[in-house]
Amino acid sequence: MNTFTCRRVTACLVFVLLSGAFSAEVTAAEPFGWRVGPTAWSFKEFTFFEAIDKTASIGMSCIEAFEGQPVMPDSDAKITPDLPDDIHAQIRAKLEQAKVALTSIYIHDIPGDEAGCRRVFEFVKKLGAAIIVSEPAPEALDMVEHCCNEYAIRVALHNHPEGRSRYWHPDEVMRVCAGRGPRIGACGDTGHWIRSGLNPAEMFRILGKRLLTVHLKDLDAPAMEARDVPWGQGCGDLESALRVLVELRITPALFGIEYEADWENNLLQIEACGKWFTETATKLAAEVNREDPLFVGWAAADITPPRPVALVGQYGTRISEGALDPLTLTALVLETRGPEQQHGQAVLISCDLCFVDRSIVDRLRAVLRERLPELDARNLVISATHTHDGPGLDDATFEGVYDTSGAPDVMSASEYGAFFVDKAAGAVAEAWAGRAPAGMSWALGHAVVGINRRVQYFDGSTVMYGDTSRPDFKSFEGSADPGLPLLFFWTPEKTLTGVVVNLPCPSQETESLMQLSADFWHETRQELKRRLGDDVFVLAQCAAAGDISPHRTFRKAAEEAMLQRKGVTCRQEIARRIANAVDEVLPGAEANITYALPLRHVILDLDLPEKEPPSPPFVKTDSVHPAEFHALRIGDIAMATFPFEYYLDYSLRIQARARAILTFTVQLANGQSGYLPTAEAIQGGGYSAENYLVTPEGGQQIVDETVATLNALWP
Repeated sequence: MNTFTCRRVTACLVFVLLSGAFSAEVTAAEPFGWRVGPTAWSFKEFTFFEAIDKTASIGMSCIEAFEGQPVMPDSDAKITPDLPDDIHAQIRAKLEQAKVALTSIYIHDIPGDEAGCRRVFEFVKKLGAAIIVSEPAPEALDMVEHCCNEYAIRVALHNHPEGRSRYWHPDEVMRVCAGRGPRIGACGDTGHWIRSGLNPAEMFRILGKRLLTVHLKDLDAPAMEARDVPWGQGCGDLESALRVLVELRITPALFGIEYEADWENNLLQIEACGKWFTETATKLAAEVNREDPLFVGWAAADITPPRPVALVGQYGTRISEGALDPLTLTALVLETRGPEQQHGQAVLISCDLCFVDRSIVDRLRAVLRERLPELDARNLVISATHTHDGPGLDDATFEGVYDTSGAPDVMSASEYGAFFVDKAAGAVAEAWAGRAPAGMSWALGHAVVGINRRVQYFDGSTVMYGDTSRPDFKSFEGSADPGLPLLFFWTPEKTLTGVVVNLPCPSQETESLMQLSADFWHETRQELKRRLGDDVFVLAQCAAAGDISPHRTFRKAAEEAMLQRKGVTCRQEIARRIANAVDEVLPGAEANITYALPLRHVILDLDLPEKEPPSPPFVKTDSVHPAEFHALRIGDIAMATFPFEYYLDYSLRIQARARAILTFTVQLANGQSGYLPTAEAIQGGGYSAENYLVTPEGGQQIVDETVATLNALWP
């Protein structure tokens, strides 16, 4: 068992707070989206209505109820499942009048029989609470979870001290939650952990994402007979506990102030707890927002294979007949250097390939760990522009797909993979060695390049690149995004060194060639270098675009005629549009350079639900147990990566909900696990919505986890 050593805070807090003085601080959103408020148990000597009034009087706007408390003065009604509808209405009216939200309710037991369980959930639904804090028997949890899902109400398993609760230790909570969905979790009561000799910070770490809500307490000693004291004055080391939640990016529904002392006169102590909480959360947020000097290094490498290869992206075998244009890898190293050797790191790599297998990412990381031990190789983000005219990297991915037996000089995918890893490692090492003080600015341009490629008909069916001249043509299934997020990097003398171009469209304008080609990114790099300078690096990212293509499926004759009038190819036209967008925003970017910024890099390993039965694409995909995702804060902008051909609608959900002023999404990064279509796409059918690995529920899970992780970086 963990032992807990008392760390008593000797500084005392003088209770001279005026009632209501805390109001402005608490009614505003707390850092990290945290909410703090009393549990009604702190006011158990009073009615629930009086508890609401006390909560409002100190400017707090959240409360947790408990079963059995009298509802109001001069009434026999108590908060129980037998509460009549008119009393429910009065409770809701009282909460609304006081501007206090009911986040949760403590109900000690939830029956395991269906009728009894439903009775509890119906009661809580009428009250409007989103969480039940309870201690049901483990054998009741199947029915409890069934009702959780049906009523969309979560259940948080509460701990009392050792000997008084089966859930006294988080290990037992995690055991009974194993294999269950996210609506079953924990309410961590720090006071009871302290009484049991457990360290709250360590217990939060054990619970992780299972922590749904908190009863936060501080005690004067780690003993059963210990007494509550205002937060920060006891031995609970609550600041360290909150640091764990920041690190794990956990936002409980409520930090409940459950003050079990001075029952009839504890309002000032509760107010003091809230003040300490806001001050501590603000301090932790300032650390997350810390701006440190930026250092940047660039490098590029020609990754064109030296021998013929099987070209990846189509069903049929194509053996390359030379190169139409070179394949390029671009590496960007970002580092901030803060106090006490606190360094932020990110390594962004883009390459003119169809995708990069997870096996190759792992091999590259192993090489980098040996060559650059000071670099955390987990901070590597490598993505592909998704050209269909480049080689593969691992024979196992294409087993039985491409027949190269008639071409003895062909370079196998695994041979090219070794060549690629060597080139990529060299580029990262060069960029790492070239780190220098730098500035960054962002901009949002606009360039119409990609459109939705899924054509929808009136019968509900969808066909990729379908015929839009049919009389039953209805529309395009999903969205398109003309936005062009851009990152510019500068020397201290304001000389531009490179640009990151985040385009929601794969590089597939000429996707069925017999030659190696970077597709339109070759012309785009040429045009940008012509305008910006030949020594400026261009790092191309394919934003989420699983249902997007540069191919036009309507107005095709007009589009072709316009290209002929201009005397350009479609690839050249795309390059011109992107370069024009960069030109338009460049002056504003140059006027808004920052040389010190927050650089935060979080890596998520998510276990995702698969389709049953699975129907993967025609090549072997990487496992999604787990799949790797990255969430970055680079100054004012956010970046999120996915190892899928991720449908654009998911990206729009992330961008709309993220707190950052601008969010970059990057698909086919650090692996390739096929398409991830939306539910609407699956209903319509057709290519890219029939052969996939992860369900739309998994797609939304990625959205929710990504948004929560990114927003925690903007407390």
